[in-house]
Amino acid sequence: MMRVAAALLTLAALSGCDLLNDTDPREGNESAADCAARVANLLGPTTSYRRFSGEAGTPTFTYDITKMSLEDIQGLIVTGSDETAGSRGMVSTNETSTAVAQFMAQSVDENGSFFMGRDPALYRVRSAAEELESMIATGCARQQTGMRLIMIDVSAGQPDDAEPDDTSTPEENNS
Repeated sequence: MMRVAAALLTLAALSGCDLLNDTDPREGNESAADCAARVANLLGPTTSYRRFSGEAGTPTFTYDITKMSLEDIQGLIVTGSDETAGSRGMVSTNETSTAVAQFMAQSVDENGSFFMGRDPALYRVRSAAEELESMIATGCARQQTGMRLIMIDVSAGQPDDAEPDDTSTPEENNS
C-alpha cells in the first residue's frame, strides 16, 4: 500500500504529467501567435511544408476540429464541400488510422473536406497560392474556437482551377 501511495505522489509531483491533467489543448481559443509557435515546432519531416523547395505554392491546411461545436462545424460547411469523405474512408476499413491516412491522401479544394465521427475529427481545405513564409500565419488566422491547425501540405504553383494572374498575350506585353 505504501508503494502505491509513493508512486501516486511521485506521479503527482512530475511537472506536465498528463495522467492527472484532464484538459484538452484543442479546447478554447488559441491566439495566432501561440498557433504559429506551436505549428512551427509541430511541422516535421512528414509534411510537404518542410520538404517544399519553392518560394510560393498552394497550401492545403488540415485542422483538428474534434472540439468544435456543432454550430461552428456547420459554419464551415459550404455548398460543394465533401461532407462524406471521412465516412467513405471508415466504410473501406475498420481501422481509424488507415481511414485517416486515406483521407489525408485525397485532394481537396477550397470548399474543404471533412473526416468526422472519430477522434480526431479533421477538416482539410485548400487555400489560394501564396508565399511559403506566410502560410503558417494564414493557416493560424483561419483557426476558430475548438479548431487547431495540425498540418500544412504545399503543392507547386496555382490550383488547377485557378485563373492565372497575367492573362495578357505576348503581343499585348510588347505594345
